[in-house]
Amino acid sequence: MSTDRYDIYFRGEILDGYFEDFVKADMARLFKTEEHRIEPFFSGQPQPIKLKVDKATAAKYQKALKDIGAKPVIVPAGQPLPEPQAQTTSAPETGAASPSPSGEPSSDWTILPPGSDIGEHRDIQPVAVDTSGFSIAEVGVTLVENAEQPEPVRVDISSLSMGEVGETLVEEDKNPPPPAPDTSHLKLE
Repeated sequence: MSTDRYDIYFRGEILDGYFEDFVKADMARLFKTEEHRIEPFFSGQPQPIKLKVDKATAAKYQKALKDIGAKPVIVPAGQPLPEPQAQTTSAPETGAASPSPSGEPSSDWTILPPGSDIGEHRDIQPVAVDTSGFSIAEVGVTLVENAEQPEPVRVDISSLSMGEVGETLVEEDKNPPPPAPDTSHLKLE
């Protein structure tokens, strides 16, 4: 049995094909917390997720984080973190347009062609359904032989009668409506 221990950190790095907002939401769900408590993990500074765990636990966290699009950093326990790789994907989200080489503001937004997938990237495995036992019948073929029809239920309605045209069927409620509440002491500011 191995006694190697590992530290798991996250710097806010997102895997290609994932969007930060979706990763934040998925991470909050994964750690069963509110999304605003996940914000420090996306500061760019290494944040510890789990320290001094065994190899199996580290692998489990690594898979869970990668499945939601987060890029964890796993190092032997107590060892310094490697330097972050230069990000070439996009500038940090500031809400403002950054200047282009021509001096004009450019946008970090990209318009995708119609029909593009803008949601989370998920590997969806096709489901294999065995249809070898099915067949298609010819048009007009009876599919169910000798289907038994249930006997209709007999209901005795001889004691029921109808009111005359215009007759009131439900008496009005004799209780007066409740008084209007006094709002003279309330102010709207």
